[in-house]
Amino acid sequence: MATRLRQFEPHPTPFADFQEECPRGDPQEVGPQKTREKQIDDVLSKFMAPYISDATKLQPFLNDAKRAIAAYVGARETEYDRRRAKKLLSSIPLEKTKRKLQEIAQWPELSNYLKRLHRDAIGDGARSTTTLAEQPQPSSRKQVEQELQRKADLDTSYSQFAPDQIAWCLSQLETVVSLAAERVTFGPGDAQRDQIAQDFTNQLASAWHSATGRNPTCSRPTQRLKNPSPFARLLETINQRLLSELHQSKNNFFEYGVKARKSLPSAKPRRGGRQRALPSAKNATRRAFRAL
Repeated sequence: MATRLRQFEPHPTPFADFQEECPRGDPQEVGPQKTREKQIDDVLSKFMAPYISDATKLQPFLNDAKRAIAAYVGARETEYDRRRAKKLLSSIPLEKTKRKLQEIAQWPELSNYLKRLHRDAIGDGARSTTTLAEQPQPSSRKQVEQELQRKADLDTSYSQFAPDQIAWCLSQLETVVSLAAERVTFGPGDAQRDQIAQDFTNQLASAWHSATGRNPTCSRPTQRLKNPSPFARLLETINQRLLSELHQSKNNFFEYGVKARKSLPSAKPRRGGRQRALPSAKNATRRAFRAL
């Protein structure tokens, strides 16, 4: 679904998803050594060691990577809110309630009885506890008109929530709720989930470029290329070792990694197109002999 649902928009707090409580009573296990953040540092530090020549760039890369992972996990956590919303929307008995109200509305005697009860409870109040002979009767034309107007106002207020009116409102609501129950969860081709994964991969690509000084490439192993590119292996490492099964990508974010390079400013083509390569000295010599 391309349309974003504002009530389910992700608002992740960096690192909040990685803080794990340590067992109480053991001071040696309390602190950052037992956090998932430390796990990410250990895994990525070991992986990036061969690719970062300047040691001062390792910690900024780790910080950027942790922010990207935290944002991705925080955004994907909204899937659980969506599941809860689908369960709630699917459990509302709108159709059954609507049919019962329509049945009441089609029964004139019962409908009039409800209207009289409303009139007695809201408008007549104390009159309902007295007999017809004890109730004061209007003695003038003005009082009669006032009484008629009062009853008309009560009937109008009742009609706003009468069974037939509520049944009609439920019909409108039923359409919206049914549509929401279908669309509220992530689907196989959900554009919002794709965008979450693409943003995550773009952030990692930027972090890679800043740390290594090189643009990331993303390629699968082939007969000629026995191993995937380092950036592709980074995505695979994060996907399989640092993300839970519910948040993992089926193909290690490969399709997003291919597009991530285009998000880097340095990867955009320069204006004016490619410059024509100068001929080599050997080719120039050959052309000179041919001209003789």
